[in-house]
Amino acid sequence: MFKTSVVSPSITVTVGVMAIESVETADVYQSDRPVYDQLLQELDSTEIYNDSIIYGYWFKPHEACSVNLFLHIDNTFVFKYYVVPNDSTIVDVVKRGSFVVDGEMIKLTADDGWDEDVFNGIVYRKHNGTNFYLTDDEDGMYLVKGSN
Repeated sequence: MFKTSVVSPSITVTVGVMAIESVETADVYQSDRPVYDQLLQELDSTEIYNDSIIYGYWFKPHEACSVNLFLHIDNTFVFKYYVVPNDSTIVDVVKRGSFVVDGEMIKLTADDGWDEDVFNGIVYRKHNGTNFYLTDDEDGMYLVKGSN
């Protein structure tokens, strides 16, 4: 049932609830927080920002180009970063694969391998006295936990 109200000669508001029995296209609903929505499929809402839990979304703060690592609960990952092969080009890279945790070391095994000159697939989980973070200990990559 819908109710239409005329607020002014140029503004009309329609309010109501409509039941949808089936959706034939996947692009009907587009979230403004897709990472958070995906996190909610895997984690309890209290775990999303809890950096003592390894699973979730880790990102590099204050970075103009996006660098992020999504560690899924099924021990798979999606790692998005960039490389700058010369002074005028930025190349976005997306790697997928699986990971294992060994103490503070997280070994990421990419499905198509790593370019060892860029990243060797190992990050370390560290604690600064207040928060946990991930680092590669070589290039200064620093990732914190978040949602979007």
